[in-house]
Amino acid sequence: MVNLVIVSHSARLGEGVGELAQQMLMGGSCKIAIAAGIDDPQNPIGTDPIKVMDAIESVSDADHVLVMMDIGSALLSAETALELLDPAIAGKVRLCAAPLVEGTLAATVSAATGADIEKVIADAMSALEAKHEQLGLPSATPEPHNAPALSAPNAQAKSVSVVIKNPNGLHVRPASRLVATLSAFKADLLLEKNGKCVTPDSLNQIALLQIRCNDTVRLLASGEQADEALAAFSQLAAGNFGESQEDAEVAPASTTEVAGIAFWYTPELPPVNKASARSPTEEQARLRNALDLTLLDLMALTTRVEENWPGDLAAIFSGHHMLLDDPELFDTACATLRSERCTAEYAWLQVLNSLSEQYRQLDDAYLQARYIDIDDLLQRTLGHLLQNPLTLPDFNAPAVLVADNLYPSTVLELDPQIVKGICLRAGSPLAHGAIIAREMGIGWVCQQGDVLKGLHTGERLTLDVAHNRIIRKQNSL
Repeated sequence: MVNLVIVSHSARLGEGVGELAQQMLMGGSCKIAIAAGIDDPQNPIGTDPIKVMDAIESVSDADHVLVMMDIGSALLSAETALELLDPAIAGKVRLCAAPLVEGTLAATVSAATGADIEKVIADAMSALEAKHEQLGLPSATPEPHNAPALSAPNAQAKSVSVVIKNPNGLHVRPASRLVATLSAFKADLLLEKNGKCVTPDSLNQIALLQIRCNDTVRLLASGEQADEALAAFSQLAAGNFGESQEDAEVAPASTTEVAGIAFWYTPELPPVNKASARSPTEEQARLRNALDLTLLDLMALTTRVEENWPGDLAAIFSGHHMLLDDPELFDTACATLRSERCTAEYAWLQVLNSLSEQYRQLDDAYLQARYIDIDDLLQRTLGHLLQNPLTLPDFNAPAVLVADNLYPSTVLELDPQIVKGICLRAGSPLAHGAIIAREMGIGWVCQQGDVLKGLHTGERLTLDVAHNRIIRKQNSL
């Protein structure tokens, strides 16, 4: 049995990762302890070796304890804690270099199935592999753990095929239910989609298949409990892998027509300068601080959504958190800082713009629409770096917000009692902003292009939400 300890500079960040991980346990016996932040109200960001030591001791009733860390002093505090621990306990502890959020989720699912420490570490370390493949980036792990070819199945293996009906495919939560369910059977299993096979024993392996709604997947099974595993798989698929329609889908707006006074929203950040008078180390510290503040923002947004809207909307911002916590993004920006001796904001702009463009080039419309999420993270981080966050204009009710596009986090800040509709020159009906707007009861019309030429703030605008079009615009009296 393997238990986990989460070490983070931020108490809110650590608790948020812990909360996400708890949702992955699915009744498993893995215990999770958190050692995050320091007890200083004025300067709460940091790590404390004593806290880490206490956290390890609290979950030391296992064969091993795996410590997940964010950056810098988190590793130093964990190493110090090992020196302070009783040798018998310290001997059980392994420190993991995997990314904090993705790695912790993957490790939790793996540990909950009863995997040994080497398997849990391997799953955590390969947690970014699916993201690299999806974005067309070089592999993060040259030889992904347990990824057999299709020619590998036993010739005597039985199989069953299902069509995935989850609107968003097998994302983290339904995939974790699949891993937990199949781990109970004594059988050799492979999950196949379009000729590609993986072993369904970790989130990472399933994510590599990029299983989407209406995809056909096949489970191949051989061994003592092959029939039982296939039956459980079929039953799980019939129940949408434990995901209710309320969790998976967002209801359309209650009205198909909205009207209000048009307000053009054209947010702009101050110019980003390239030249820096600071050293690369100082710029790196500025960037790290801005990223930490942005991670805290995302934790607050996740909490706000959980408190106000049921279902799975909170996963949008926890997903933003996971993406931003990818150490490769930070490392790439740091390499730019060293090679070009530029400002942190310039380096971060290059990295996030490149990532956004990769999303724009995807041929899957659902995934392509996620480029605006990257832009959202960029503007929020730049706002912290430049100490100039974006602000919304003052609206008079009823209003229709008109813009080129809109970030998901901006939509969340709107008051549906005042803003009745959103009309965009670009955008997508599949964007997270559209999903949030529908849940809030705000009409969403996008991809209007040149139709918006000549429209000015103050004009009355009526939107046909059901047919994604402007049906009337006229000057206000």
